[in-house]
Amino acid sequence: MTTAKKNKITFISSVTSPERAYANIPELDGYDVKFFTILDEPSEIIKNACDTEFLIVDAMGKVDARVIDAMPNLRLIQSEGVGYQGIDVASATKKGIPVCNNKGINDTAVAESAVFLILACLKNYNEGVKAVYDGRQIEKKAESFGVVRELSECTVGLVGFGDIARQTARLLNAFGARVVYYNRTRYTELEEELCAEYVSLDELLDISDFVSLHLAVSDETREIVNADFLAKMKNTAYLINTARGDLVDNSALYDALKNGKIKGAGLDVIAPEPVTADNILLDEAIKGKLIITPHIAGITALTVKKLYRNCYDNIQRVLNNEQPNNRIN
Repeated sequence: MTTAKKNKITFISSVTSPERAYANIPELDGYDVKFFTILDEPSEIIKNACDTEFLIVDAMGKVDARVIDAMPNLRLIQSEGVGYQGIDVASATKKGIPVCNNKGINDTAVAESAVFLILACLKNYNEGVKAVYDGRQIEKKAESFGVVRELSECTVGLVGFGDIARQTARLLNAFGARVVYYNRTRYTELEEELCAEYVSLDELLDISDFVSLHLAVSDETREIVNADFLAKMKNTAYLINTARGDLVDNSALYDALKNGKIKGAGLDVIAPEPVTADNILLDEAIKGKLIITPHIAGITALTVKKLYRNCYDNIQRVLNNEQPNNRIN
């Protein structure tokens, strides 16, 4: 009796373990599945998974032409998240391989984190916690008396206006903040609904108390936050980044924070990832001006469930000769 051939799936991820994958996609029992981390060498992946048909990749993972060329059976490259800048889309396209992402999967989760970072900066959260642990609670309370603003007094500028930025605007509306946005394409039909005003990038930087990044990484946007960008911000303003660390020139941000060119920053993402202790943005000189979270904005329990289900659904679509969802090439 012959055993039916199992389709081959490979994960390259910093967060997906066999236990997590099988718990969320029990149907994987019927497949030949391999797991690698984003730190594994491409040569190791090629050696052990050259026959894979479905490649599921961490949004921060890399799949270059060498990997794609070494996998002749490849039928789908699927990003676990929204980002896919580490995937050589051109090489995949040349071979007719669909590249898909999970667009919109984490819009609410990331929007919540963006608002959290805005509030944490506004309320000087880190310093307040430190003061309590240092036995300076009353002193800190006196320092804050009549000083801390409410979000309803602030203007928040959204750079980019995709799914996450729009959800951020909705949440900010509840706080009564003024919301402005800049995007390559203007969405006039959404402005009234989201109470968001369209402005030029220069005007946004000039008037915003918080500049929140909501862009994909491309050749045009990589390190868009440079010395010139930061110089156009108010010296009382904060930079918020829940998008990608590659949007920021780390040295320029370090200089702006150290020299008081801007007041602070709230970062869920720092490049390169994984972030190492010698990253310039972790320098003690600017520690008090930063609120940092470890790139967890988009990985809530609900988001993760949707993530795995969407990945599996796209595998099924390809097996059924149907167009996969959220194809970007």
